Amino acid sequence: MHPTPTDLVYDGDCGLCRACVEWLQRRDRGHVLTTVTSAACTWPDRDRWPLATTVAVRDARGTWTQSTAVARALMALPRPWSMVGRALWLVNRTPLRRVTDGAYHLVATNRHAISARLVRWGLLSSACLVEPTP
Repeated sequence: MHPTPTDLVYDGDCGLCRACVEWLQRRDRGHVLTTVTSAACTWPDRDRWPLATTVAVRDARGTWTQSTAVARALMALPRPWSMVGRALWLVNRTPLRRVTDGAYHLVATNRHAISARLVRWGLLSSACLVEPTP
């Protein structure tokens, strides 16, 4: 099975988001992932997707957000990551999707604080470029 070209839109101002995208890119040996920041996204229907607050993935089968987008991005990678993505994709087709989306939402909501803490601990090289609004 050949990987499907996949577009991934992410918050380019967030250090955690950038680190996750860099992790995906290092594992994308087939170069099927195209990544773009939410500010640079040119999707004609971009206003339908909450690109400033979530990751979005689009491939030949559709557009996904939150934990399902993470699953689709992982599915585009070679094994073993594609298998992890497939497992998450299957979980997201059950009522457990509320749990995976809840976990995604918890991280996404706190991504600025998580990013700053990871920088302080030396686990991330740069924090978010934009401070969260109260």
